[in-house]
Amino acid sequence: MPNQQQVQQCIQQCVQAAGTLRSAANSINESAVRAMLTAGAGHIEQCIRGCEQVIQMPSKEVR
Repeated sequence: MPNQQQVQQCIQQCVQAAGTLRSAANSINESAVRAMLTAGAGHIEQCIRGCEQVIQMPSKEVR
């Protein structure tokens, strides 16, 4: 299972990817393509929120 630092690094990479998709969407004139890129960024952002919630959860010790 990844540790908190690995999850945080993954979150940062996902934030960058979502930003890249949103920037690309803003430069596209075709509405269908723009909508798909924006939707993709939204899905990545949902994953980011899920990962952030996992980081906030108290860890369980295995005995």
